[in-house]
Amino acid sequence: MMRPNVISSLTLLMLAAVLGGCGGSDTKIVERDPVPIEDDHDHDDDHDHDDELTQGRLLISAKDQAKVSIIDIKEKQLLEEYTLTEAPSAIYASPSYRYAYVIQRTADLVNVIDSGLSQEDHGDHKDDIIEAPRQMSFTTSDSRPTHFTGNNTQSVIFFDGNAATSTPASVGVYTESNIANNTAGTRLQYTTHMHGAAQGRGDYLISTVRDAATESTLPDRVAVYKAEAGVFTEQEIFAETCPGLHGSAQNENQIAFGCTDGVLVITQNGDNFTAAKIANPASFTGTTRIGTVLGDAALGHFVGIAAGQFFAIDTSAASITPINWIDTSLATAPTALAYDFVDGGELLVILDNQGGLNIIHTDDWAVVDRLQVISSNISALPAGSRFELAVTPGHHVYVSDPIANQIKQVDVDSLAVSETLQLNFVPHKFTWLGIAEPAGNHH
Repeated sequence: MMRPNVISSLTLLMLAAVLGGCGGSDTKIVERDPVPIEDDHDHDDDHDHDDELTQGRLLISAKDQAKVSIIDIKEKQLLEEYTLTEAPSAIYASPSYRYAYVIQRTADLVNVIDSGLSQEDHGDHKDDIIEAPRQMSFTTSDSRPTHFTGNNTQSVIFFDGNAATSTPASVGVYTESNIANNTAGTRLQYTTHMHGAAQGRGDYLISTVRDAATESTLPDRVAVYKAEAGVFTEQEIFAETCPGLHGSAQNENQIAFGCTDGVLVITQNGDNFTAAKIANPASFTGTTRIGTVLGDAALGHFVGIAAGQFFAIDTSAASITPINWIDTSLATAPTALAYDFVDGGELLVILDNQGGLNIIHTDDWAVVDRLQVISSNISALPAGSRFELAVTPGHHVYVSDPIANQIKQVDVDSLAVSETLQLNFVPHKFTWLGIAEPAGNHH
């Protein structure tokens, strides 16, 4: 398949950006030819590089356009644009945040963009590398890339397959070495299509199983697979069923899957895996079920989403209890659009459809505050658009405003909008890229 071409003539206009709640001077995105940033070892330059590395870069897709733009946050500089086969359905960061996976679902394609920000480990110290971004040769072309999950070393893509063409589902597990060297990851090949889910655990893969004779595209079982010579082979199918399975997450030693009748929890102890079921609470009526699961390596609990409501899943107590995150002082109750853990799992952030960012402590699930991030007239939201969220390993998160064509930087420590980046296109999917912990030695 033809690789996307780099657009060398950049057309981003110089537009003023409005600074948010913390105040400050105006900022703008500057149109420049993309060039590598060289290190002359000047003290002031090192300081600038420290700031640049702390800020990082954003990879942003334009609504309904087959292109992505990478922007340096500190300099407000468009570094490059890349054309794609189709408008991305999702964009995800790799474990180190260096690379971005650009998912193009109906084109059966995943491309990868290198942010240009990375670290080189020399044993006794690390060097921060600042380079121009580039598109990698690494791609995937399996059918219908859909669910993306990851841990601190692996990225996992579940390819649903295609019932119309009798194309079976598959799973690819990739490391950053696969991307850098353009080598194949470790694969699991199914014999039928399914809208499944998978979680990588080093040499193991916990992934779904679907009976090809059933009408539903959703699986109802989970199995353990082990990697050998680049291929996963089945080790065990758990006896516990998970009807209508949808949604999965992991923490340090457990993996959770959402089912119509509860949550299936797989516990790993070395090479041993055991399964247990947490039943839905009595408050779940009708078709209410957990269909999305959130997890973090630093947390012992999971978070589940059912019918738009959030629930704490305590695997030790085998309980599912509501998280009361909605600000009852609002005239209309908001609904959740995007969510993630930040600050090392200490906080859960929920972006709602009214442009508010809700901050929740994960130790007691108490609401810290709700910050109104979007000040635009929400009734002017373009059709097919919504507010999107991108998190960082630090104390910043980013929220897109497709009404004003802006990206808002939010400081979750100070609970304020710290900066606004003005674009000349309608933002859609995006992610943050950079170095999680800059070392201060620059090249």
